[in-house]
Amino acid sequence: MNKESLFLILTAIGVATLGIAYGTHPNYNFLPVPFLNNIDINSTDLSNVFSAIMGLYLAMASFWIIGAINKSYTIHALWSLVIFMIGIGGGRLISMFSDGIPSFPFTQFLAVEIIFALIGIIFLKKIGSKPL
Repeated sequence: MNKESLFLILTAIGVATLGIAYGTHPNYNFLPVPFLNNIDINSTDLSNVFSAIMGLYLAMASFWIIGAINKSYTIHALWSLVIFMIGIGGGRLISMFSDGIPSFPFTQFLAVEIIFALIGIIFLKKIGSKPL
């Protein structure tokens, strides 16, 4: 297994796990994540938003695993990972400026999202420099 595939799989596992935690909290709480205990989901609409986020996270993670296994999708999976991380991180930055600084885990997520986007870009440049 090459580095790109390993990166895609490990990122998919992390994103899928977080997505499940978002989508099942607090109704089922299959994956107890302490920092989510401070989030009060008190309406069906808010639960629906978190479930939709879970679906997006699981769909993206699934595509990244497909890209790790099937080499014809690796570049596409890396691009989607980079766009996903930039989008999520960009949203967090907007929130930091408009809403204030969130709790520590969410600021750490921003750092991870930036780092993972940069790693994805490095892999894309590396793959792009090779003849197909």
